[in-house]
Amino acid sequence: MQKPELSQALTPALLEEVIPDALDDGQDIESCHFYGEDFPLLTGETLEFSGCLFEKCVFSPCGAERLVFVDCVFEGCDLNAMLFPKSTFQRALFRNCRMTGTQFTESVLMNVSFEDCQMDFANFAKVKAQHMAFACCALKESVFFELKWQSMAFRECNLRRSEWMRTPMKGLDLRSCEIEGIVAEMGNLRGLKVNAQQALLLSALLGLVISD
Repeated sequence: MQKPELSQALTPALLEEVIPDALDDGQDIESCHFYGEDFPLLTGETLEFSGCLFEKCVFSPCGAERLVFVDCVFEGCDLNAMLFPKSTFQRALFRNCRMTGTQFTESVLMNVSFEDCQMDFANFAKVKAQHMAFACCALKESVFFELKWQSMAFRECNLRRSEWMRTPMKGLDLRSCEIEGIVAEMGNLRGLKVNAQQALLLSALLGLVISD
């Protein structure tokens, strides 16, 4: 897993100022520190952020498509219901963020980590992921639909009632996670690593009836 690389000399900046300038000039937004900012409403524009720190910022559905974040850190941000359609994240870290209902539909995530994030109802439909990790995250009723992944890790996450459809789970290790009520296609469970108690929970998906 490659981590984001941030400059030690980030420039304090305001989103409402740098975004219009970047759109007018067709330039990327680089090496900025945004603190307590609101991500503005956009109308389909494409933007790229590189080497930026977002701290305690508020994101809301902004109308943008194909946002690009390279070497970016999101610390204590509010991304509830944020839409990232067809976006790209490369070497990104989300830490202590609120991300209930955040959607990454049809996005590409490479070397992306989520730590201590509230991510219930998050949507990873048709995402392409390579080296993605979740640690101590709440992912209840999250959706993993047609997720194409290479190297994905979950540690001490709450995955209760999460949905895994058209997503092979071979190689995933969920032994430290809560998986009650998980929904998955039987054929895609092959190779999933679980503990004995979790195996009993998954037996219902296999049509097994366990009795004394």
